[in-house]
Amino acid sequence: MKERIENIMTNGFSFVSDWEKGFLGSIFKQLDSGRISVLSSAQLSTLHRIEAKIEKLKKGDPEWEAEWDENKMWKWGVAIKYYDSGIVRYYSQVLDWAEKNPGKIPPRNFYQRVVENKYAQRIINELKTPGKYKEGDTVTFRATARTAIPYREYTKFAGKPLFVIEVTNRVEVAAKGARVYRVLSSDSSDVLELEERYIKKWKVPKNAK
Repeated sequence: MKERIENIMTNGFSFVSDWEKGFLGSIFKQLDSGRISVLSSAQLSTLHRIEAKIEKLKKGDPEWEAEWDENKMWKWGVAIKYYDSGIVRYYSQVLDWAEKNPGKIPPRNFYQRVVENKYAQRIINELKTPGKYKEGDTVTFRATARTAIPYREYTKFAGKPLFVIEVTNRVEVAAKGARVYRVLSSDSSDVLELEERYIKKWKVPKNAK
């Protein structure tokens, strides 16, 4: 029995969930210490299910592989990058698999978990939506920028024109208008990075006309 668990840990650990890893580790320790010599029917059923899942994932899914295309590959890459850069490492099992299998078609359930949830969909939709501003446009802070950047930086540039020098392909927050822009100060060489939702079109003040 220990050999079966060791085999999963050696050859199939990237396919099991965190809960399943905990389950396998727990029963392995109990078997190794002699606390138990056989598994209960429930434990054995769970072990069979894990082994069957791993075997199925290893064999692949011809139908899913036939559906795989550049669009799915792009969405997969976007979602993996988003979750891999987070402070909290959600979907660690999937991220570990992606790291160890670059370029491979992920199992269908891995794709569905990281791509089809509402947060990844917001990131994907933002990237698919053309930027509101383009390079060369003159923008300035919205009032809401005060909550997004350091106070010192806000007071230094608030109310001043800023020039868009790059519309990036980066969206780091699952929110509308979260595309990152690089802007150049109009009175210094300072370059700032701001999300679209924190900038607006610059308008010359009436008293300056």
